Amino acid sequence: MKILAVILCMMGCLLLYFSHRHQNLLQQTLGKRYVYVGFCFIIISLIFLLMSVPKLVAVYMWLMTLLVVWSLIPFVALFKKNIPHEISRSTKNPS
Repeated sequence: MKILAVILCMMGCLLLYFSHRHQNLLQQTLGKRYVYVGFCFIIISLIFLLMSVPKLVAVYMWLMTLLVVWSLIPFVALFKKNIPHEISRSTKNPS
């Protein structure tokens, strides 16, 4: 149950990140409904954690999972294989 809750929390974080307009891992952002699905996954994961471990531990695990996933996702773009003719949105000049 704990592993399922952590996986749901990670998937919810990924869906929220990929549906934001400033993400640079995907070519297009995900639709608005994925924001709601991501929030549902995150809330369901908190409920699962509250049922399976003590409440303080559940909240700590939930918050730490959110913090770690949202802190490490932007760095995945650094490991993407850069194609010479492909220009990322983050490297374009704003002019």
